[in-house]
Amino acid sequence: MGTAKKRTLAANGVRISLISIVSSIALSLLKLLAGLMGKSQALLSDGVNSLGDIISYTMVAGGLAASDRKADSTHQYGHDKLESIVSIFLAIAILSTGMLIGYTAISTIVRDAEIPVPTLFPLIGAAVSIIVKLVLWKISSSSARSTGLNSLKALATDHLTDALSSTGALIGVLGSRLGYPLLDPIASVVIALLIIKSAVGVFISAAAILMDSSVDTQTKRSLRESILSDPQVKRIDLLRTRTVGSGYWVEVEITCCRHLRLHEAHDIAEQLHDRIEHQFPKVRHVMVHTNPCSGKESFCDDRCVR
Repeated sequence: MGTAKKRTLAANGVRISLISIVSSIALSLLKLLAGLMGKSQALLSDGVNSLGDIISYTMVAGGLAASDRKADSTHQYGHDKLESIVSIFLAIAILSTGMLIGYTAISTIVRDAEIPVPTLFPLIGAAVSIIVKLVLWKISSSSARSTGLNSLKALATDHLTDALSSTGALIGVLGSRLGYPLLDPIASVVIALLIIKSAVGVFISAAAILMDSSVDTQTKRSLRESILSDPQVKRIDLLRTRTVGSGYWVEVEITCCRHLRLHEAHDIAEQLHDRIEHQFPKVRHVMVHTNPCSGKESFCDDRCVR
């Protein structure tokens, strides 16, 4: 993947993050105001979640910008993993918010205190939040698919979770106004559980990249087919992959006839390198090593020499 393309992906991610930040500032103010004035604990909880989103999305934007930096003498393999590190912190922030919201709601239910009936204002705030978050989810999920950026996938997941949270708040407020005031704090508990589930998903996805997880089975199968498409490649001795940011690295060892000249073996490796980069756009780096056969294979004779 070229440097210019990497910068385009990062710039796109930063742009989506900035849109999310501005939207979250507006939504948090709306929901907190509607929750306070309209006496809705569920919408207040949702507003607190949006406040946490501002910090989280700022971290995503900063992480994407930092991961775009060129490799240097200290980080010779680049800064791509910064994006996943930021996603880990994003997961922790989301988890903390969910636990706080859940604790507050459960405390209200356990105390069995008198719960005020919300006004219509929280219904408007929740409805606006649902619409905005669904639009942001569609934009960020589309961008995540086109770029493959893990932090944008986390961002899209968070937007969808927020939309579900606001839906829970809407149901809680509506149920409370219909004579079931306990539904408002119950909705907050549901919101908290959704937020915690989202945090766990983001954490697992980011941790997999930091642990150098390999590509999926289908991609690895396609890599093998591409490598063996050259008749001069007699066998694959090693094929390893590891995910890095929005792409992955490939390391392959191939066996060729031992009678090939050095420059011929080099040409095979170079052609394989270029073919993989061309056929698999998400590949960041390819390393090809050529091994000579033992001399006992049926294909090993002077006819191997081109």
